[in-house]
Amino acid sequence: MKNHRYTHPMNLFLDTANTECWTALAKTGLFTGITTNPLLLERSGLNTSIETYQVLYTKALDLGYPSIQFQVFGSDWLQCAQAIQAIGPEVVIKIPANETGFSVATQLDLPQRITLTAVYSEGQVMAAEALEVAYTAPYYARLKDAVDNADELFDRMQDIAVETELLVASLRSVDQLIDLAARGFATFALPQPIATEFFKSSLADEAISAFEEAAQREPNKVATSSRVGG
Repeated sequence: MKNHRYTHPMNLFLDTANTECWTALAKTGLFTGITTNPLLLERSGLNTSIETYQVLYTKALDLGYPSIQFQVFGSDWLQCAQAIQAIGPEVVIKIPANETGFSVATQLDLPQRITLTAVYSEGQVMAAEALEVAYTAPYYARLKDAVDNADELFDRMQDIAVETELLVASLRSVDQLIDLAARGFATFALPQPIATEFFKSSLADEAISAFEEAAQREPNKVATSSRVGG
């Protein structure tokens, strides 16, 4: 397996429609953008509609997120995709990776603004490569639930992906995230529990507390200039 970290920077997307979470994490500057889907909207008590997408788009941009992804829905994916496209240039359109979705992606002719989602197979990644879409979103934990060789399949997907960037979704733990990053995967959709915890370290917290305590303590005597200098 080639290590894409040599050619792709680390890109982290916040995978939630919870705008309180968006607000809490916006100032960290860690996230390339936000990803959503109808299930995530439902969990946040939101209806899936173009009107909802427009409100969320404005909120994301106001908070400083560079992009946001919305998924097609309903009986006419092409019409829905065109409506999503019209929301704004920072929007990436998520389209399920099946025959209908491939047709919609082709007719849109905006590969740089498309994520093919619900990806479980190398063949779907091959299709994404053929269409040269910006992102392809394979579901890691769900694939591990379904088959015994999920890690092998993911490595093969990574080998196939050249023009499209694998946006790894369906993560259930920080350990899964770190393991995949160490194996060369560089673009992730992080659910709220992982997004708020992956960068934390109890040892770092202890060290920072020790620094602050030292800064507040009164020294026994004033340091000389030579001591201050080293």
